[in-house]
Amino acid sequence: MENPNPKPRKEYLIYLQMKYAGEKLVFSFGQHIDPVNWNSKKQRAKANASTTADGKHYVNDLLDNLEQETLQAYNELIKSGIPAPESIRARLQAFMNQNDEKADSSKTGLFALIQKFIDNDILYRGRKRKESTTRTFKTTLHHLKGFAEKNKTAITYDSITLDFYYQFVKYLEKQGLNANSRGKYIKDLKTVMGEAVDLGYTSNLQFKHKKFAVTREDTDAVYLTWDEILKLYRHDFSADTRLDRVRDLFVFACCVGLRYSDCSRIGPEHIINRDGRPFISIRTQKTGKPVIIPCHPLVIELIKKYDNSLPKAPANQVFNRYIKDVCRLAGLTDTGRLESEPTACLYECISAHTARRSCLTNFYLEGVPVYDLMKISSHSSEKSFKRYIKISNQDVATRLDEHIQKNWDKKLLRVAV
Repeated sequence: MENPNPKPRKEYLIYLQMKYAGEKLVFSFGQHIDPVNWNSKKQRAKANASTTADGKHYVNDLLDNLEQETLQAYNELIKSGIPAPESIRARLQAFMNQNDEKADSSKTGLFALIQKFIDNDILYRGRKRKESTTRTFKTTLHHLKGFAEKNKTAITYDSITLDFYYQFVKYLEKQGLNANSRGKYIKDLKTVMGEAVDLGYTSNLQFKHKKFAVTREDTDAVYLTWDEILKLYRHDFSADTRLDRVRDLFVFACCVGLRYSDCSRIGPEHIINRDGRPFISIRTQKTGKPVIIPCHPLVIELIKKYDNSLPKAPANQVFNRYIKDVCRLAGLTDTGRLESEPTACLYECISAHTARRSCLTNFYLEGVPVYDLMKISSHSSEKSFKRYIKISNQDVATRLDEHIQKNWDKKLLRVAV
């Protein structure tokens, strides 16, 4: 007589196991099977019609695809040394997730979410991001797609692991990108992953690990002293109107500390008077913050020269090419200003951005408080500001020498008396 309430058979978890070079990979993908329907010798379901729990795939097809993906991942990763089991596991997890994401139309995939950042559909503190920022996200997406194509793997939210980070950084290094560029793209990826967590697309938090770091290193750059700026300003370029205007725009930027994108927008509406003194008032393009800057004597002369305005600025790349010619002709040809390229002439190291750095560095060396300069530069933190300005060891030694002479002359004088 049959039992009217038979106990359901216990199903066992199917998992993939691979041993190689002393390593062991175990990968579970959430599927179970009745042991009666399992062929231990073939490591497949006895019934080819057996389907996965959601009924969307045949079990044996899934196992065949997983085996193929495992071998493919191993053969590709072994070229760089014996792969860690986590590396292969990440590939397998990405393989499984890509099917899940295709099936779930309500869930935006990682690349699609990055595209939303590019299209400015994701706001930052309630407002759209600047074009320069969305352009960086576009480059980040380009590198992620390049990495995925090279490694023949899908990149999903769950595949953004610490192991992925190491591989992606290595890939970016091979593309010739420096630490700051790599850090910029990692920062974008962390931002996107944070948004994905907030939207409920993933619960993967490995991107918050302290080792999942945004790399940064100080750049080697130059600034011009006030004497060099005056030398440039006094050079006669009257025979070449183009170079004369480029020089004037550069000197103007050296005195106000604005970015080139803001200097190129200066017009009569940005010149205001307070108590009989001229000031520049403008809302910066990158940060959207309003700044008010006193007009340096050279700025006042330049504004008068161009009837309370400035000459039309060429495109940034064109300006960078012209300003090198300007500085070379003005005699800014000494070497040794770059530690990374000690034989490079000074004029070769100058670009539009040198003007902003020169302004902030010179005022800092003159003792203007950092907080006051940050109001002009629109830097968000003192740390980022100090990383931006460029002070050589000689600058520091000179300032310390001046401090010693000023204070110890008085002390020695008191002792002598």
